[in-house]
Amino acid sequence: MSSRRTAAAALLVPLALLLAGCDEDALVVRGIVMAVQQSSPAQVQGLTLRSDAGQVLVFEIGELESGGGSFPAVHLRDHLASASPIAVRYVVKGERLIVIRLADAP
Repeated sequence: MSSRRTAAAALLVPLALLLAGCDEDALVVRGIVMAVQQSSPAQVQGLTLRSDAGQVLVFEIGELESGGGSFPAVHLRDHLASASPIAVRYVVKGERLIVIRLADAP
């Protein structure tokens, strides 16, 4: 395994543990916020994320888990402005990606 892959794996294990929850079907992705969809400063409906792997993913905001280092959806604007990475825990419902937890990425 290359040192780059080893370093990536070393980051993903703590990330997965950080975002671990009770929903066994949930997935986790790390990336940079590209856009935030909101109808008002306090109402966020979704976000567009560019993953570390280069994928562009469009998410809907679901009922977010709280605690344990998570943050509310309104904080996404800060990450958009700073380009600091986030970790998104989500579930797939049909073709929709539904966010259930947002956290600062390690």
